[in-house]
Amino acid sequence: MKNAKRNLMFPLVLAASFCLSPLLAQAGVADTAVRAEAAGVDLIIYPMDVKDVVTITGAMPLGDAFIASKSDNPAVPTLTAMLLQAGTLKRDKFAIADALDSIGASLSISPGPARISVYGKSLKRDMPTVVDALAEQLREPAFTAEELAKAKVQLEAALRQASENPGTMARETLMLSIFPRGSYNAPVPREDMLKAVPAVTLEQIKAFHSKYYGPEHMTLVFTGDVDAKAIEQAVTHGFGGWSGGVDYLRTAPARIKPKTFEHSIAMKDKSSTSVFFGQSTGLRQTDADYVPLMVGVDVLGSGFTGRLMAAVRAKEGLTYGIGGNLLGSDYMDGGFAISTTFAPELLDKGIASTRRELLHWWKDGITAEELAGRKQAMVGSYQVGLGNTDGMASAILGTVERGVGLEWLDNYPSMIESVTREQINTAIRTYIDPKQMVMVKAGTFGK
Repeated sequence: MKNAKRNLMFPLVLAASFCLSPLLAQAGVADTAVRAEAAGVDLIIYPMDVKDVVTITGAMPLGDAFIASKSDNPAVPTLTAMLLQAGTLKRDKFAIADALDSIGASLSISPGPARISVYGKSLKRDMPTVVDALAEQLREPAFTAEELAKAKVQLEAALRQASENPGTMARETLMLSIFPRGSYNAPVPREDMLKAVPAVTLEQIKAFHSKYYGPEHMTLVFTGDVDAKAIEQAVTHGFGGWSGGVDYLRTAPARIKPKTFEHSIAMKDKSSTSVFFGQSTGLRQTDADYVPLMVGVDVLGSGFTGRLMAAVRAKEGLTYGIGGNLLGSDYMDGGFAISTTFAPELLDKGIASTRRELLHWWKDGITAEELAGRKQAMVGSYQVGLGNTDGMASAILGTVERGVGLEWLDNYPSMIESVTREQINTAIRTYIDPKQMVMVKAGTFGK
C-alpha cells in the first residue's frame, strides 16, 4: 500500500446530509475503513449508515507538472483536464452524459496545480458504471481539435472574467508576492495564461497526458453503502492494464522575501475595493505548530465570532465581510492571509482598523475564554462534517494525501482539546509578523 504519498488540505467544515451510525462513530475511522489496492489504485472503503448511496472521491497527483509547465506552456495542464470530459475514443461526451443521467449518477473531474480530483455519486448498484466512465475518461480521452478549440475559448473567457474581479486579482497578486515560483501556491500570472492558451497544440496535450496520467499514485475513496469486493472488481475492470503516473512533488523551494509590501491595482467602476493582507509561514499541515497556529487564526478570523468580524464589521460597520485563515499548507509550505472588502470611501479607515486588530492579536495573543469557545466550535463543526458521505470521503482522502494514518481523524478532537493558550500565542508570534505583512488592494480608489 502506498500510504505515505498524499497531501491535501483537510476541510474542517462540511455540509451534513447523511448521519454516521453510533456503532461506526465509536469504532473510529481507522478501525472501520478497509484498505485495498486494485489495478495499481489505492482504495479506501468506508461503510456508513446510508442505504443504497455510494460517494466516490479521489485524486491523481501530477508530480512537477504544474511547475514544469510554467517554463513550457502553463495552459497545457488545465486544458488537458478540461478535455477529459469532452469525449473518449469510445463515446462522445453526450453519450457518456446520457448514460450517467439515465441512472441518476454524477461524475466530475477537476484540475488543480498538484492533482486531478474526481467526484462521483450513484446508487450502489450503479457504482461500477460510474467507475467505468471515470476510467474511460482518464485513460482514453479523444483529444480532438474541435474540443480543444472550444476549451480554449472557455478558458480565455474565464480568465478575462476573473480579471474584472477585484478579489481574484488581489489574491493572485498576494500569492505571487509571498510564494516562490517553484511552489504550487504561486499561480501562473493571468496575463501569462492568456498569452499561453492560443499556442497550445494537441500534440502537447497528448504528450502531457502520456507523461503524467496513470494509476500508480492514485487514490479512490468510497463511502456509504459499500461492498468492498464489488468495488475492487469494478476498479480492476475499469483500470486494469493501465500504467504510469507521477507522485506529488513535495520539495518546497526556499522562502522568499517580498520585494514590495504594498500593491495597488486600480480598476474602474468597482463598487468595493478588495484588500488582502498576507505572508508565508513556512508551515505545512503535518508540522507540530500547525494546529496551534490554526486555532489562533480561527480566533482572529473565523466567521461572526472571530475578532475581525466583531470589530471591523459588527462594531465599526466598515465592511460586510472579513476573515483570516491559513492557506496553501497542504502540499508545500503555506501562508497566512486576511481578506476583506471596503467601500472606496471607507478604505483607509478599514485598513487601519484591520491592522489594529491584527497587531493586538499578535502582541497580546488570545484569551482563555476565546480558546474555550473556539475549541468547542471547531470540534463540533468537525464532527458534523464527518456525518455525511461527501464529508467523510473528503476527510479520509485529505488525511491519506498528507501522508499520515487514518488515526489522525480519530485523534483530531483530542488534538484540538489539548492545545494550550501558551502554545497558540507562541505560534502566533513565531510565524506571523505584522511588520512583514504584504498588503494588496484592488478596485476603485478615491471615491
